[in-house]
Amino acid sequence: MIAVIVPVRGAGYRDPGARGRELSVEIGRPIVPKEHGAWAVIYGAFLAGVGVAGRVTLPVVLFLVGVTAATFANGPFTILVRARPGQAADERKRRALAWLLLYAGTAALAFGPLPIIFGMTFLLPFGMGAVFFLLLRAFLVRERDDRTLGAELASMAGLTMVGPAAHAVAVGEIRPMGALLWLLLFLFFASGVFYVRMRIHAMVAERRGAPSSSNPAVRSCVLYHVLLFVVIPSLVMVRVIPWPVLLAFAPALWRAAAGLRREDGRLDVRRLGWSEVAVATAFVLLLIAAFRLAPLAG
Repeated sequence: MIAVIVPVRGAGYRDPGARGRELSVEIGRPIVPKEHGAWAVIYGAFLAGVGVAGRVTLPVVLFLVGVTAATFANGPFTILVRARPGQAADERKRRALAWLLLYAGTAALAFGPLPIIFGMTFLLPFGMGAVFFLLLRAFLVRERDDRTLGAELASMAGLTMVGPAAHAVAVGEIRPMGALLWLLLFLFFASGVFYVRMRIHAMVAERRGAPSSSNPAVRSCVLYHVLLFVVIPSLVMVRVIPWPVLLAFAPALWRAAAGLRREDGRLDVRRLGWSEVAVATAFVLLLIAAFRLAPLAG
């Protein structure tokens, strides 16, 4: 149990009759984000950015600490945005605000030295992008639209921005490779969004006795992976990316093809989550190897 000590009056007040009476406000256990899949995206994107750069420096470590703290802050942030009036809600909001301040303070301590001490002012566009996606998420959460396909794809765009930012921190500047990494990371992790939605919707449809053809998520998943099958080879043909990147996307295409043949009436969601982590790990490692061994795009 963690407590925050708050003076009864102003910080400089001293009661003559009592030496520093204080009120202990318990904030409970740490509030952790429920979106566990976000961790795989964030750390996968970070590893890809640093791995392609091939450098691990003190700024990279500070950036990782800052990203981790910022991700933890998403938990209490979501609670504050979704909270409704009421005594129980007010208590929960106080706890969430306390943890948000702790996480945000940690993130500020980690991110602060990057532009101030190491002169990485080129990170400003990434900071502005992060603020944009934060405000967008706040709006979507407030409107209860954060689980729609569009909202999840927007979240992927924001989370995968960690990749180019990590690459920029590692190499000490923004390079075109960062934009390319962002595109590839988004294309891959967006495929996971389509795939998981297809599996979940198929499970719900089967339990209701509805035919599989009634699941619109199947159609969108197939169309998206057909798009991948066209876009990635096209990028190889015009020499934007090295050909081994094709191997990095192979697990995503295999996953989608295998998912179309599965019976989802007894879908194990936890197992599905771990399988997504495994596929993401394979993608990131193959992507790093592709650019390190055949650095066509620099």
